[in-house]
Amino acid sequence: MGKLPLDGLSYVEVLRTLREIARSLPTHFTGFVGSMTTVPHPLAKQVFVEFMEFNANDLETYSALRELEREAVEMLGEVLGREGCDGMITTGGSEANIAALYLAREHGYEVVYAAPTAHDSVVKAAKLLRMKLVQVPHRGFRIDTTALEKAVERHGPGVIVVTMGTTGFGTVDPVGEVDSIAKRFSCVVHVDAAFGGFVAPFIYGSSAQPFGFGSVVSATMDPHKLGLCPIPCGGLVVRSSEWLEPLVFEARYMPRGRQIGLLGTRSGGSVAAAWAMLKYMGWRGFEAQARELMSRTRFFVTRCRELGLSVAAEPEVPVVCVSMENDEEALRRMRSEGYVLYRCGLVPGVRIVVGPHVSKVDLERIARGLANFVNTGRP
Repeated sequence: MGKLPLDGLSYVEVLRTLREIARSLPTHFTGFVGSMTTVPHPLAKQVFVEFMEFNANDLETYSALRELEREAVEMLGEVLGREGCDGMITTGGSEANIAALYLAREHGYEVVYAAPTAHDSVVKAAKLLRMKLVQVPHRGFRIDTTALEKAVERHGPGVIVVTMGTTGFGTVDPVGEVDSIAKRFSCVVHVDAAFGGFVAPFIYGSSAQPFGFGSVVSATMDPHKLGLCPIPCGGLVVRSSEWLEPLVFEARYMPRGRQIGLLGTRSGGSVAAAWAMLKYMGWRGFEAQARELMSRTRFFVTRCRELGLSVAAEPEVPVVCVSMENDEEALRRMRSEGYVLYRCGLVPGVRIVVGPHVSKVDLERIARGLANFVNTGRP
């Protein structure tokens, strides 16, 4: 195991080994309901494969890819409330959040304000970039704006991270209130809408379109979540090309002499898949999906409560945290019943992500399984 074979294995043997491993892994069709990703659309998978060999960071040779990327980012920006945005397709929300905070730092903001409900990549970004992280308390799993105002007053201008669809609870931070604070204290705002960006704007309208607020300079939005694209496919959207400029780096060996983003080679597959799904689904397609997912989410929350379970927060996007003191045992029990759930994180509990592949039948079974565990399964 792990040794490089002298002569190499046959095509069939390699494929057989990998397929055996693949068959042992959970899939979205076999109860994988803890992850924020879902089954990629066949169109997205097809174009991903057809474009994956092209380097999206060779801006000269594959200039057509950069045009597709610009169009994809502009469409993401439209969903988030602004035409003419710039940005790039990334590997996912973590890369996009790191890049967004890097941009804020390069534009002179060295303090990061974030609630503990923010994605862990925000803490990672602050550490990597040696930025000062000021943790702001949450209230009801949303950033506490009263505490935020006091923190900004004390520590000075910085970049405030707002989450539109918290990872563990499905809550949405109050962008409008944060925008008012940011303007008063000369801050900028980055919105992490990696998951919620494909739901909240279609459900809540302009209040969930962050680029409608003047202090918002960047946002994260992941097509490989509810955008129905294969992994990896994230998105960094910025208000203007001027804000993006620090992410354009010299690359003297490349035909155009520069590259975009934190990485070098970037697969064109992610770019093509994002563009394809945005064009294919359109506003109405994503709106219909968002409304259906929230309908299933409300069904699940109702069933949980009817069965005596407690939900940690009222979800605003399709993520539900069911409170469980012994969450590790609950996860094991549900896995034995065919469902892979995740922990909520900040509080004991299990997280269910209501993706397109998660049916009401699945949700009924999960609710009953968790209720049975609470009633009879505690050691």
